[in-house]
Amino acid sequence: MPVDVTTLDEGDPLNWVQTNCARCGSSDSKVCFEGPDRLEGLPGNFRFVECTTCGTFRQDPRLPWESLAKFYPENYTAYDYIAAENKNIIADKIRNRGNRKRRRAIEQYQPGGRLLEVGCGTGAFIQELLKAGNWTVEGIEPGEKAALHVRNSLNIPVIHGLFEEADLESGAYDAIVMWCVLEHLENPVKSLQKSYSLLKNGGWLFFSIPNYECLEAKIFGEFWAGWDLPRHMYVFPRPVLLQVLDEIGFRNIKTRCISTSYHMLGHSLDFWSQSWAEKHPGLKSLLDKAYWSWPARLALFLPLAVLDRLKLSSNITYFVQKPPA
Repeated sequence: MPVDVTTLDEGDPLNWVQTNCARCGSSDSKVCFEGPDRLEGLPGNFRFVECTTCGTFRQDPRLPWESLAKFYPENYTAYDYIAAENKNIIADKIRNRGNRKRRRAIEQYQPGGRLLEVGCGTGAFIQELLKAGNWTVEGIEPGEKAALHVRNSLNIPVIHGLFEEADLESGAYDAIVMWCVLEHLENPVKSLQKSYSLLKNGGWLFFSIPNYECLEAKIFGEFWAGWDLPRHMYVFPRPVLLQVLDEIGFRNIKTRCISTSYHMLGHSLDFWSQSWAEKHPGLKSLLDKAYWSWPARLALFLPLAVLDRLKLSSNITYFVQKPPA
């Protein structure tokens, strides 16, 4: 049954799709929790369930793309047009630290070649790759304005559409990257299978996802930013995902936390504080200001770096290879 029939925009009702588990196909599940859109504050109530057959977490029911697209507004966090056009060198270096770490991490396995970024947003990671000079880059982005922005500003081919529906050449890519994308897809297992078919023999897939085993998920529970209803369709326990990757045929499977989770922790704190903000708005405002201050950033740098090393940060990156011929 639908969780909520709230309308958006011009009164269009939210449409709902019942889902089976993308991992095992089972419809058997138990409800974990229900909640609102805590990130964008748009109307609706949504539900995460756990598959009682394999342990995968999914939204059920979920919104099809024609309804879900409304939950990715132009000011969505991945669409940073101002930052993308920022010409301040110092500010750019600070903002782009995570992208530099990602590029250096993937170049340890694949030093260059033809690369596809799925969910390229406004092109921040693509810009970092172009600076390196050893990549031929393409992108896919479901947001029309963001796709047009990357195409026009960086002069690279970008498909506006969904990865699942894109017509792409098999065996054509040396590398595919998905930074915080897989959890947004309607069927992440099929998307991983498609990625495998698009890679050359010996090519690499690099992707980051919410880390269900992280300390933050245990502390914040349903307020953990890794759930991000209704945009996140799936959350995989690590043993389940490792088994999926192995069954598809990927080898040399490695995992790392390659950037500290300061922003994601900030979202989790915000989601949690929303639960009591109406009664204590001043306290929430004080918490927000304190957390996003430079002293807080400096104080949390080392603890978050330790969590990275222990693979207990909120995001974890997978490095997986299609075997050489």
